[in-house]
Amino acid sequence: MGTTEKLKVAKEILATSFLNATERSIAHGMEFSYKSYGVEEDDFKGWIVDILVKEAGYGEKAIQQFKYHRPNNIDAKSMEYHVIVDVIGNLTQGALISWYEVAKMLASDKILQKAIIDEAKKDNISTDKSE
Repeated sequence: MGTTEKLKVAKEILATSFLNATERSIAHGMEFSYKSYGVEEDDFKGWIVDILVKEAGYGEKAIQQFKYHRPNNIDAKSMEYHVIVDVIGNLTQGALISWYEVAKMLASDKILQKAIIDEAKKDNISTDKSE
């Protein structure tokens, strides 16, 4: 698989992730997107990926920016491919660390555990505890 095909697949994965995140957050008035672009300036030559959020009633704003310097020996498609793969990895790592921290909190906070179980019983959400 050549760089063009790999780049297309990577972009589809990233775009689908943002589409899914938006579909799950639209009820809260949030839309997510990203912009991926090359930069050729005197002080910076490389690639930038902006992670954007648009909340209902507010304009779009960047909530994270990934900035990569481009080596002289890499073409734009290869650079964008490597950047997008790294961004996917960074976003995944951030989600996994967040989930891990929440899991640690849940494992140690008995009051929070009880509140979650009580709330789940109200909403008919099944839990692994028999009633």
